[in-house]
Amino acid sequence: MQFAKAADAENGPNVRDAKSHLQIGKPSLAAQAVARRALGDIGNLVGGFHQKVNVGKDAAPVDPKAPLSGQVRPGVLTRRAAAQLAAVGPTVDGSNALTNSTDSWGAKPRNSLRPRDATLGAAAPAGTEPRSNPGRSMSQLLQDRSAAAGAKPARPSAPQDVDAASASDPLAVADYAKDIFSYYQGVEPQFMVASDYMSKQNDVNDRMRAILIDWLVDVHLKFKLMPETLYLTVNLIDRFLEAKQVTRKHLQLVGVTAMLIASKYEEIWAPEVRDFVYISDRAYSREQILQMEKVMLNTLRFNLTVPTAHQFLSRYLKIVDAASDTELVNYATYLVELALPNYAALKHPGSVTACAALYAAKAALNRGPGLPPALARHAKLTEAEVRPCAAMLAALHAGASAASLSAVYKKFSSEKLGQVAKLASPSSLLEGASA
Repeated sequence: MQFAKAADAENGPNVRDAKSHLQIGKPSLAAQAVARRALGDIGNLVGGFHQKVNVGKDAAPVDPKAPLSGQVRPGVLTRRAAAQLAAVGPTVDGSNALTNSTDSWGAKPRNSLRPRDATLGAAAPAGTEPRSNPGRSMSQLLQDRSAAAGAKPARPSAPQDVDAASASDPLAVADYAKDIFSYYQGVEPQFMVASDYMSKQNDVNDRMRAILIDWLVDVHLKFKLMPETLYLTVNLIDRFLEAKQVTRKHLQLVGVTAMLIASKYEEIWAPEVRDFVYISDRAYSREQILQMEKVMLNTLRFNLTVPTAHQFLSRYLKIVDAASDTELVNYATYLVELALPNYAALKHPGSVTACAALYAAKAALNRGPGLPPALARHAKLTEAEVRPCAAMLAALHAGASAASLSAVYKKFSSEKLGQVAKLASPSSLLEGASA
């Protein structure tokens, strides 16, 4: 309490003097509203604080009891002091104490605030050149820089979704097609046979294999089976011959049994056992076929879900958007089926054979040069890897009309399949094969 009273006693005269000055000559509220000036942008303040504060130097002592209009206040001019000086009014010589006084910072007096001219930019500091583009504000600059910093870099175009068009078809399984063929590419080496496996057979050879498959092409056509059935049949025959010794007498039995199993796996209405007994001219009985079926399934450990060249060809045709090009589809399918009886074609995986067949068909029918980038990306193959197989297929195509085994040639010489077997072979690939 004593400290508060002492402080009040010490500051009391100053407060009373300030109030008395504010009351003397104070204009009305209406006059203040008229005389009040709008606060302009800080950019129209010319000048600034150019000198250091004279702290502890030869500053004149300030009389706290002296009136505010006649003395120089040390330090920064506060709003309250400015309001008091404005209320006092002009000095004796007609000037204003707010504009004519020099503060203790040693700078020239600052002009009173004035509205900013909208056509001008922010004023530059004294002694500097004005900016060449004063019309651009700091807010616009920051906004432009923020937009530039937030802009995402351009990303490379995503690969086209080849399954989007068939998303409404439940049989196309568009949601799983990509994963299925990625799986096929991964497991394909597990279901390939050695390219020289026939050397392990004692009683049969590659020529007999070619005769058997050529006959099965006719059987497949007569029974009007699905294409997948023929390719699975050849796969089962090769895998079984690689694992088991087979006599010449039972080679045809292995063939009809493999087609029976493939038909049960792929067909909705599979041929019956008696149909295969009849088609083999009763060379084997029903019991023999069923017994061989047991032996073959156990030897192959019931692994029937295998990738074939036909599955890869169907996928590749869809990737290059050529599934509706009937002539190209028939030509590529013809080349793949020409490779089925050929023992030398076993060295090429089914995925490579399918890609090479499409590559050769496009070259023969002038459907564009080279390997399409989308096909190369999905097949994970380069043109250099595909071209040797394509040259082999082109050579098979060129000699098919004069070959002794002509089931595939006759099949694709029909009008139903566009007579693609009679079309010219790709000359560019034949030149590469001969070289």
